[in-house]
Amino acid sequence: MLFKKNYLPVGSVVGLHNDSRRLLVIGRQMFSETNHVIRDYAAVEYPNGFTDPKEQLVLFNKQDIEVIYHYGYVDQKEMQLDELLIEAEKNEDKEQ
Repeated sequence: MLFKKNYLPVGSVVGLHNDSRRLLVIGRQMFSETNHVIRDYAAVEYPNGFTDPKEQLVLFNKQDIEVIYHYGYVDQKEMQLDELLIEAEKNEDKEQ
C-alpha cells in the first residue's frame, strides 16, 4: 500500500510562515472554539512541549507550513489514519 502522506504524522516539527517558533504536531483535525472551524493541525512549541494545561494550542492548516524540520513516526496505523483523514476531507468537500 502506498502512503499518500496527505497529513503530517504526530511528532512532526514544523515552522510556519511569519512565525519564528518551531512547533511539534500533537494532533490533527482540531476544532477551533474561537473561529468555529476545523484546522488541519494542533501543535505546541518545540522543544518545551506541552507544559501547562492552560496553554493554548497552536492551530494551523497545511498551507501555513513553511518548513518541515522533522517528519514524525509512521507505521501501518498511521497510514490507515491518513487514509481515513483523506476520505473525510473528500466527503467534506462534496458536501460544500
